[in-house]
Order: sequence, then C-alpha cells, then structure tokens
Amino acid sequence: MHSHPIAGVVWYAIGRFYEALNGTVQDVGYFAYLGGLEGPLFNGPPGEAHAFFTFRAEPFTPQYLSNGDLTVSLDPVGRFTLYFNPEPCGDFSAPESFSRGQPIATLQRLSTVVGTAVGPLSSNLFSAVLRSSEDFTFRGRTWNLERFLPRGITQLGTGSTAALQPPPAGYRSVTAFVGSAMALGGGNIRFD
Repeated sequence: MHSHPIAGVVWYAIGRFYEALNGTVQDVGYFAYLGGLEGPLFNGPPGEAHAFFTFRAEPFTPQYLSNGDLTVSLDPVGRFTLYFNPEPCGDFSAPESFSRGQPIATLQRLSTVVGTAVGPLSSNLFSAVLRSSEDFTFRGRTWNLERFLPRGITQLGTGSTAALQPPPAGYRSVTAFVGSAMALGGGNIRFD
C-alpha cells in the first residue's frame, strides 16, 4: 500500500475533439496512465486500438470569441464518462468505439471551460467532480476510481489547431489533444 498526493498526476489522456455538422463538439480518447492501476494499460502496442481505458464526453455546444490573435472557446458545463473495455477496440475513425465497455466513472466539469487557440496550438484548464464510480476487475484485482479520484480532477490540456483529414462521416472537423490531470482536494489518497 502507498499514498498518492492529491495534487499528484492521476492520468494522462490522449484524445480528439470532434465537431459535428450541427456545431456540437465531443471529445473521446484513451488513457496512457490512470491513477494507481498496475500493469500495462494496453493489450498490445500503446495506442487507441489496444487501450483498456477510454473516455467519451457528452456533446456540447461551444461559443467562440476573438481576443486579438487568440481564438477563445467557452465550453459549457458537461459530463464525460470513463470506460473499461476488457477487449480494447478504440478507433479514432469511429468515435462511438470509445464508449464501448463497462462505464466505470462519470465526471462533471465544474464551470465553463475557457479554451484558447493561437497559431498551431490550443490549451485549456478545467476541473471536474466525480459524480459516480463503479467497481471493475482489471488484472485480477477489483478497483474503483473513487479511491484515487475521490473528489475529481483538474486537467491541463494541450491540442493542435490543425484539422485531421478526413473527418468521419457526420463530422466537419477533428483535432488532436493530450491532457494531464491531478486529483482535486487535500490530503492523501491510499492505494492498497
């Protein structure tokens, strides 16, 4: 058993933003690191097709404004769900593939998220509270994300403004991002 500081990094997420033809946006992806889970998080070489742990956000409608050469997006409060899939099948050409498997946690952003894009890069910072979590079995052990995300997370995201081509049917654009999250709150989290 060991303690993990609340402000320690609890996940590294790799994903993509999908803008639908109707203007709504959702993000999907997978985890390269997730809390105290032991063992490789992939069933093969690292990448979406072999990731056991994925996420998908509920679609939302951002608002955009300009500030000089900055493009600013205002994303409303919304939820996203983390999944465990014992038979990984993530495919960035099929965003729905990231919500297959067992839902293991749902988080809700605490406030509007302000994203900023300048040149080829974008960034955002947001906090999300843990709304629910479920037990799951991974590598012979039972886990629950509430143990190392008891209150939720704060994530810093960095993305590309370059659209990936071609977008899947039903989408006008897709962009890539990575996110690093720390647990919310004070004190220590215990892994045993």
